[in-house]
Parts: sequence; structure tokens; C-alpha cells
Amino acid sequence: MHLSVVVPCFNEEGNIAGVIESAAEIGRSVASQLEIVVVDDGSTDGTPGVLHDLRRAVPELTVLRHPVNRGYGAALRTGFEGVSHDTVFLTDGDGQFDLRELPDAVAMLQTCDVVAGYRRRRSDGQWRGLFGRAWTGLVNLALGIEVRDVNCAFKLLPRALVQSTRLTSDGALISAEVLFEARRRGLRIREFPVSHRPRTSGAQSGASVPVVARAFTELATYVVRDALASRPGIRNDPAE
Repeated sequence: MHLSVVVPCFNEEGNIAGVIESAAEIGRSVASQLEIVVVDDGSTDGTPGVLHDLRRAVPELTVLRHPVNRGYGAALRTGFEGVSHDTVFLTDGDGQFDLRELPDAVAMLQTCDVVAGYRRRRSDGQWRGLFGRAWTGLVNLALGIEVRDVNCAFKLLPRALVQSTRLTSDGALISAEVLFEARRRGLRIREFPVSHRPRTSGAQSGASVPVVARAFTELATYVVRDALASRPGIRNDPAE
């Protein structure tokens, strides 16, 4: 298979090298052609320097950079736009997922179009876990996605799906958008249990007040937009 790995990151100086090295090692074992696209979303720590050095050791690595922090969804969309292989693996730059589980997920593509990971047990605190469950429940209710863990950053996706012009989120809604679009297209989605490890360096930002507020605002906007687009005579084409 030909595989593109997309890794968004922001201020992951202590984690990103391990993620890229693991992605290269495991990716080479499952793919005859591999590319790793890292999107540095305006990091202000030593992440750019670490990525610069990694390019010498990992020839499959491409680094894309936002001059300022634009948000998780914006970083993912930039990464999606930059891939060239038909199968895309999404993971995060914080090192909390064990990429040694990737070969088993790849094997599932024989019977489905999308593999959506879900964390067996979250390792990022009670509050973050509570918010994650509530967010997944709300998104499932609003969009009918029906997955266990909508924001789990362990997904295998078709390139044609992630390069869709219907993806517009700059924040945490991006994963829900991807899965909603997969459902809309009638793609077969299978879920895959993954390990989740504690963060060993840096600070998480996914449950911060601005990030949460943006996620809810984007969800409300998306639901309204989709409802309007479903009315006769109204087209839903964000590219226009």
C-alpha cells in the first residue's frame, strides 16, 4: 500500500521526534511508499528546530508550517491538502498513541473504507475524559455519526475523503466533519480499540476554554448550515 501519515502539532518539542521516528519505522513496515506530513501550527517552543533536524534522518518527512497558531482543524486541513497517497493515517504529535498498533488497523481496510480508533481507556485526566464522552455524545446526537470516540487521533482515511472541499473546521470539530462526510458518502466505517498513554512532555490544550468554546460554536454553525443545505433549492458547497 501507499501511505500518507499526517501529524498536526503545536509546541511538542519533547514529543514530536518520538512520534515521527515511530511513524517512519512502523510506516515502512506496512507501506511500499510512505510520506509523513507534519504540520507545525505556529509553535513557539523548540519544535521547529527539532523538525528541521528530523528531516535529515527521516527522508519521508515533509514539514509544513503555519506562521501563527490557527487551530487543530486548520492544521489538519493543511496536512490533508499536502498528501499524495490514497490512504491517509491521522495521529497527533503528543506521543499518546502507540503506533505499533497501526498494522492491525491497516489490515481492517480489507473490509472497510475508514478505520476510526477509540481509546480503550483515556490517560489524560478525569475532566478531559468527561468532556470527551460528552462531546462524542453530542456530536453523535447532532450529526448521527455513531462512533465511540469521535476525536480519537488514530484514523485511517481515504485521500478523496480528507481532501473534500466540505471540510471547513479550524478547530476540534474537524474529526466530526470527516466522519460525517464519510457517512454521507456511504463509506464503510469500522472502529478499532487503541491504547492511550499519558503525555510525558508539554501541556495539553484540547480542553481549554477557548478550544471548547470554538468547538461548540463550530458544531452549531455546521448543524445550521447542513440543515439549510438540505432544504429544496439550496446547495451545500462551501467552495462556492
